[in-house]
Amino acid sequence: MILVSDLSYRATVPSKTPARTRIRRFQARDVQYLSRQVEVASSGSQAYFESILLSRLRDILAEKVSFATGIEKENVKRELADPVKGLALVGNGPLYRLLYSSTPSKGATRVKMLREAIDRIEAWKA
Repeated sequence: MILVSDLSYRATVPSKTPARTRIRRFQARDVQYLSRQVEVASSGSQAYFESILLSRLRDILAEKVSFATGIEKENVKRELADPVKGLALVGNGPLYRLLYSSTPSKGATRVKMLREAIDRIEAWKA
């Protein structure tokens, strides 16, 4: 009898544990890491520049185009890789050429190209 009364007072449905949402803040070390990547890429090899920085900028553009057009991001990436479809999708020849043509030589021209590409991506609208 004691066992039955003890069990009857306990909850029959487990309580839900609320999921804690973790807000990711842009931290100073993220900025330092990115700044270091730009610094290294300005004097590094062309492969490093393309694989690290240009690919990141291309991903940002693809995400922005995907959001603006409603096309899935992977499809946008494939279309942007095609010179004809990509230029038509972006509708901004200078921006497309900055991200998808040959990369500039080492040094300050790469940093200038990155600044220009970032400004154009921020200003891009569908």
